[in-house]
Amino acid sequence: MFLEQYKLESNPFAADAARPVFASHSMRYAALKLEDLINKQIYCLFLSGPAGAGKGTLTRHRFAQLRNLSVTWIDPSCETREQLLQKLLIDVGPGTVEGEAKELRHILEVFLRHQAAHGRFCYVVADALERFSAPVLRELEWLAQLRLRNKPIVFFLALTRNEELVANLMPQYEGGPWARAAHQRLSGLTLDETRAYVRTCLRGAGCDWAEELMPDDAIVDVQAFTQGVVGDINSLCCAALDAVAARSTGGNRQPRVTRALLKEVGMALNLRYDASAWMQPTDEALSPAAVHLSDPGPLRIEAARLIVSSGKSIVAEVALNRPRMVLGRDDSCDISLDSRYVSRFQNLFMETTEGWLLIDLSSTNGCFVNGRRVREHRLRDGDLIAVGQHQMRFAGPNGVRLQVSPGAASDTDGDSTLMVTTVPALRSGST
Repeated sequence: MFLEQYKLESNPFAADAARPVFASHSMRYAALKLEDLINKQIYCLFLSGPAGAGKGTLTRHRFAQLRNLSVTWIDPSCETREQLLQKLLIDVGPGTVEGEAKELRHILEVFLRHQAAHGRFCYVVADALERFSAPVLRELEWLAQLRLRNKPIVFFLALTRNEELVANLMPQYEGGPWARAAHQRLSGLTLDETRAYVRTCLRGAGCDWAEELMPDDAIVDVQAFTQGVVGDINSLCCAALDAVAARSTGGNRQPRVTRALLKEVGMALNLRYDASAWMQPTDEALSPAAVHLSDPGPLRIEAARLIVSSGKSIVAEVALNRPRMVLGRDDSCDISLDSRYVSRFQNLFMETTEGWLLIDLSSTNGCFVNGRRVREHRLRDGDLIAVGQHQMRFAGPNGVRLQVSPGAASDTDGDSTLMVTTVPALRSGST
């Protein structure tokens, strides 16, 4: 027994322990992008995030489920062009071939084109992309540009911790779905997800009293030390349980992970403590000054509008007076919401011949319209868009203008009731 009093058979957070597959919100969205890559709807996918966020776990778990798929894993051990080409020839090519780099490249290209002509494509997973040498990166770029009948013949998945590298390598091609590349950042688990993950691991190892062994205050400290990164959660909890087991041997007191013990273990592991994990989520109220519209300019035509509400009050009315407008927390956005519940780049509003289209920009919190999560949505008059903990009502160019006046008023479709205050529409030079 690992901890006899708690019937814990082994340390479930040890490196070789069997644990449940837990996914953060961003990892679930990354899984959707990975499906797009496997189904050839995109040809290149970048997954970024800190070490231990689950990039490799997600990829290995999904590819392990597939059969008859030609996949090769490239890591920084391939330091030269020749080493990379030799590995590709062995894994997805005709096999071991001797020759110079130019000859190896030609043989690989001919083979891959022949395979693609018969409907067989290969997948290249580049792990720890930030540690690759420049010659290997250039060779991978050449491989990504191979085409047959204007369609890619190699599909790429790149895993990296460096988002700046993604920005430099992300291809900016136009020309239809076969030229698509995507980027998804993986973040850590939320506090609730961390609590569920830790206690599920404990129960899976035979612990019937996970709440007493790992109480809520200890869980919050785990979140503060790890920021929800699964790899760090495993290391911290593993060391803490080992310490508890060693100190409780022969004692009569029931073992328990304390905050003092976690502090000791966290410092030994050189983990940074983020006290914001103790901040309780509250309903953040926006003010009119928190909504900014860059370069409002005069309207040339009657534009669609976003009616921004926070809590039960309308705080601003924003005109969509340009064909493409980005909404987010960053000051560079066309529409900036100064709120910690809003991603830096949250949504894109794009005018098309069929009307306005809302596109999620891989935001941390996702994009919800009328209570349903969407990746793209054709907006209709009256649609309710959730932005973090705030809401926006879309009013189409031909929709009935919402009167903003003191007191309470009901929305047009009866989905919810808004407390309306006097806030003028944003115009040129106003915020």
